Amino acid sequence: MQRVLDKKMFIPIVLIGFLFVLCAKKPVKQPKEIILARIGEKTISLNEFLRRAEYVPRPKYCRGNTGIHKKIVLNSLIAEKMLALEAGEDNELTQNEHFQRYLQGRKEQAMRQWLYYKEAVSKVKLEPAEIEKVYQVAGRKYKVYFFSVNDDSIAQEVKSKLHEQGKSFEQVFKELGGLDPLPEKEVEYNSWEHDVIHNALFSKKLKVNEVIGPLKVANDLYIVMKVKSWTDRVALSEEDIQQRWNNVRERLTDSKALRIYENFVAKIMKGKKIEFVPSTFRKLVNLVGPLYFELEEKRREIFLNMALDKKLDNPKFLDLRKGLEDIRNEPFFRIDGKVWTVGDFEIELEKHPLVFRKKKMAKKELGEQFKFAIADMIRDKYLTQEAYKRGYDKVNVVKRNVEMWKDAYLANYQKKKYLERFKLEQKEGPQIIIKYLNPYIDQLQAKYNDVIKINVEEFEKIKLTRIDMFVTQYNVPFPVVVPAFPQVTTDHKLDYGRRMENVIP
Repeated sequence: MQRVLDKKMFIPIVLIGFLFVLCAKKPVKQPKEIILARIGEKTISLNEFLRRAEYVPRPKYCRGNTGIHKKIVLNSLIAEKMLALEAGEDNELTQNEHFQRYLQGRKEQAMRQWLYYKEAVSKVKLEPAEIEKVYQVAGRKYKVYFFSVNDDSIAQEVKSKLHEQGKSFEQVFKELGGLDPLPEKEVEYNSWEHDVIHNALFSKKLKVNEVIGPLKVANDLYIVMKVKSWTDRVALSEEDIQQRWNNVRERLTDSKALRIYENFVAKIMKGKKIEFVPSTFRKLVNLVGPLYFELEEKRREIFLNMALDKKLDNPKFLDLRKGLEDIRNEPFFRIDGKVWTVGDFEIELEKHPLVFRKKKMAKKELGEQFKFAIADMIRDKYLTQEAYKRGYDKVNVVKRNVEMWKDAYLANYQKKKYLERFKLEQKEGPQIIIKYLNPYIDQLQAKYNDVIKINVEEFEKIKLTRIDMFVTQYNVPFPVVVPAFPQVTTDHKLDYGRRMENVIP
């Protein structure tokens, strides 16, 4: 059994929970981008347009793939840039230090993701035969029985009983105290599973009743499986065949890239350890624990950041906030000869909210998981330093990611500021857009007309889905990929600006 506070308050930085998705003092090699629109110094790339349109739900008035709906989407994104220009660079929002740290955190997350791409993804080499082998089983859907073992020595006993003594899967399960029925689940190739489990099921053709494992998926955690049955969905059309091939290639690339990156991170973090101050750590866990387990699961990972937001008057946060203020100057941990106070930790949290490795945990596990989350935050800080050394803050897709978030917030700030003059009770909804915002955006289109260019050729090639999606990343400080869709205009006319030729910087 694990305790909230280990006697040994000295832990190594552990390599786990790596960051994914998009996004080098020589000039940094820039990835190519197709520019879809230019609004003065601001631009919208084709990739940004697609992600803003597809990765969050669009409102009903532009949810389809018609020419009218696509034009509303483009006009909305251009309007967002114009509103950001109207807000300017010197206002209450841009001067807010918390907002500045948030943007810095967004930038540094994108830099780490570019570091991951350059150090791992771009170095993966796959042979066609390697992809073909997995492709042959990628259409399978397995039903498996499974059980878990939480001890290394017991896992060795299970292995001996299954593979040396010839005992059945069911017999071993019962000897471990398992009760009927056996747990079971379905697993497809595109299911999210631990790499070890996924590789065991989809690296070769398995037979019904075949036993797999014990497979080590974490410290002191093993999974044992037995194939109950399987079905195979054959890819028939050229489109299905190509899609499955691409899925296999991408997953194999991700799996190999992660192993490459683990070795890279190990070199960066070699010899680095965190030494916690037991008394301060205990105080912080005691402050955090009660509130953490009261919050709904989806809000737990940002609870400390919520607690630090002085604009939130939720009584549940007041005691935590006061408790943090009382210990702000106390030493919290030491690494690389530097002592971090609780105050230093608070500031870093704004740039890197904690990411807990276990999303569901017992109260007695919070202390250990809190330490791991802090260790991962510090690991990312060293990776960020490496990314800065390489100039990755200058990479165009990193800069675009930051500008996208900054402009979205600035546009919303300007929108609210504009609507305040009308003293409206309701500040959202189609009628507000039609009556108040459409005329305002028309004025801005006229104002910025001479500095707006649109890549009509590329725009006309775009096809949008009608499926509502909300895309998030896993195990990163800022999981939401793009800002909410800007609901600022229902205008479907492109009767402003000038035509731009296809531009690839």
